[in-house]
Amino acid sequence: MAYRTLRELREELNDEQIKNILAQFNVEPRTETDAFMIFPTCCHNLEGGSPKLYYYKNTKLFKCYTECNEMFDIFRLLVKMMHLRGKEITLRQAVEICDLDSSQNIDFNYSDIQDFKYMQELMHSTSVSDLPPLKTYDIMTLNRYTFDLNGLTSWIEEGISISELQRFNIKYDPIENCIVIPNFDINGHLIGVRGRFLNIDAKAKYAPLWYNNVCLSHPTGRNFYGIYENKEAIQKKKTVIIFEGEKSVLKYGTYYKDNIALATLGKTITYSHIQLLLKLGVSRVVLAYDADYETTEEMLTKREEYLKIAKILTPYFSTTILIDYDLQLNYKDSPIDHSKEYFEKLIRQRQGA
Repeated sequence: MAYRTLRELREELNDEQIKNILAQFNVEPRTETDAFMIFPTCCHNLEGGSPKLYYYKNTKLFKCYTECNEMFDIFRLLVKMMHLRGKEITLRQAVEICDLDSSQNIDFNYSDIQDFKYMQELMHSTSVSDLPPLKTYDIMTLNRYTFDLNGLTSWIEEGISISELQRFNIKYDPIENCIVIPNFDINGHLIGVRGRFLNIDAKAKYAPLWYNNVCLSHPTGRNFYGIYENKEAIQKKKTVIIFEGEKSVLKYGTYYKDNIALATLGKTITYSHIQLLLKLGVSRVVLAYDADYETTEEMLTKREEYLKIAKILTPYFSTTILIDYDLQLNYKDSPIDHSKEYFEKLIRQRQGA
């Protein structure tokens, strides 16, 4: 017997219907953008409440940033609101309030959006709006480095175009013998500078650079590499491809006119990342993580790990992952390192989370 999920049911409700449902309780949005609506916190206040209840349009989920500090859909919100009014209702009754057919077979299990540890942590994380601003650095700091094609030869030989190196302000430091990689926030402020050290005996391949005894580091969990340079293409396509490293973002831009690639400088996905994607109106995410495997067994293990990370994003976006089932990538290669043609094959074969 086929069952419909609550997730499928809430997908039937458009933004106007959500507003009409809450209007029955004299609750109206205080603010509305293309990405979200902000309501008073009717989830725990019988009357009024601060405008801290966000409704994200592309996921159709609410997030309360005050007392509840949790995430829920319209059905659970109605259960909460009715409880405040002294009446206990079931989820089926909440479905009926939304003028949806409750006579069909419905699976009332919320495991599809809640049954993994990270989401629980996400629900109790600090609001992005409460975080301190990112530290910024004077962009004139970059003038001490040069755009030296000889120093950038290794990346050019890997297939990164000179125009893309220039667009991302990639430079070279002859003193440290390293490729200089500036990182900008969504508004174009310089928030950090990393170096790719080229000496064989370098202590690390990648590390933040120093200037006047100041380490030009930045919290990677608060930003995407490439978000400033690529935000217009991302907003246009409503799609992002998330890589681990900066080079992959540059290679993607070398291959394709609309560069929709970002990098997290690792595999960690944070609530700040999600908020940035929502701000750009993203609806589709492709995780293109490195091939941290050499055998079929290792690949299958990593696939499960990557799928778990993808599930962090699925309540918000349609999310897929790239897996090299044919084991054509070298160990630790990015999915875009083999060739443009093979990358496009991986894209065609991508797996949903």
